[in-house]
Amino acid sequence: MTQFISVDWGTSNFRARLVEIPSLQILGEVKSSQGIKETFALWQKQGGNRESFFLDFIKGQVEKISSQIEPHLRVVISGMASSTIGIKELPYANLPFESDGSTLYVEDLSHSDYFEQVELISGLRSSCDIMRGEEVQIVGLISEDDKQGTTVFVLPGTHSKHVICENGIVTDFKTYMTGELFDLISKQTILKNSITETLASENDLLCFDEGVNCAIEGGSLLNELFKIRAFDLFGSKSKEENHYYLSGLLIGDEMNSLKKSNPDKINLCAGGALHELYFRSINELGLVKKTKVIPKELVEASVVKGQWKVLKSKM
Repeated sequence: MTQFISVDWGTSNFRARLVEIPSLQILGEVKSSQGIKETFALWQKQGGNRESFFLDFIKGQVEKISSQIEPHLRVVISGMASSTIGIKELPYANLPFESDGSTLYVEDLSHSDYFEQVELISGLRSSCDIMRGEEVQIVGLISEDDKQGTTVFVLPGTHSKHVICENGIVTDFKTYMTGELFDLISKQTILKNSITETLASENDLLCFDEGVNCAIEGGSLLNELFKIRAFDLFGSKSKEENHYYLSGLLIGDEMNSLKKSNPDKINLCAGGALHELYFRSINELGLVKKTKVIPKELVEASVVKGQWKVLKSKM
């Protein structure tokens, strides 16, 4: 085997990459907005064998990548594909788990019509939290430097994850509904008319910092949210400034937990606009000296690297 197909299948998006072994060079990739949720809904309408339906979609996507593909491939799938609306629901693996991924739960679907082997990686659970997909990213991101002391990996997103790694062992994680709450508040509450999304000016970013510091000071988040309405009515902040103030409140509330837990190191795994905002919050918290910013390209490659490490641990 000199190639494998890496599939990262989330609720709303799909990505397959043809990967060379052992270099892990990406030879080609395809993306689709047909996530697990939509695929499951299509299967419910059409019926038939559930695994075959999902794997047929993967086959169709893989055929778009390249003509230079081995006739029989090993496919590795992570993300929401192992959930109740995925290819097949798998049980969560339990904490703690090893950084090589050897303690994650993997099931061979043994689908030989097109692919030589299909490996489905399950998610991870704690006593009160769950995740599917990020655990594979962490396996791909953990370095030797992270195996000394306590490192927290921060993965911003709709449901941000803070993953705690102690001496190379993942012992806990926490989920923050930061992105989803921001979307709901800014689009579906009374505050929607007081907020306008825009590219950040320097003044907007200062309003973000103000929101972060308000959250750090420990005031009532529910009360601070309504102040955004007053800022608009009184003209003390523009709608654009309110956008960033809200972002600062929510990200500040999320990131304040790091100051309370005081880890040895923080690895910020974010790209684009979120990178700047999360790094600003870290600066306001006084945690810059213990923070390492993981380059975007390494975060992008983490799923492939993690999947391969999980595969090797099962060989």
